[in-house]
Amino acid sequence: MQLACADGRVVVDVVMISDSSIRELKTYYRALADPTRLRIVQILATEGDQVVSDLVRRLRVSQPLVSWHLHRLKRAGLVRAAREGREVRCSFDRERFAQLHDRGYRTLMNRFGPQVLTGR
Repeated sequence: MQLACADGRVVVDVVMISDSSIRELKTYYRALADPTRLRIVQILATEGDQVVSDLVRRLRVSQPLVSWHLHRLKRAGLVRAAREGREVRCSFDRERFAQLHDRGYRTLMNRFGPQVLTGR
């Protein structure tokens, strides 16, 4: 879609973002908007898979709170979890993170152009 002046000159090419893409990116960015969730992502990305009890110990927060944060990260597609006996092992989904990060970057660039990076 293009936006034009009254005289017909095209001012801006606008790339429309689908509602589903907006919802997906909103979930992704909201998942990363919390310091505890960022710390979980950092631990999983740099140190590999972790069981929930280890994350509780590392983060020094309650198990229900860690589970809530993991739920938000799983919903965003950033973390996978698998039950191992009485424990749940969590892993960082690097491929999904890269896809969402790239999609967010492309969406911003298509919508606002390079000035979104430079502020000009």
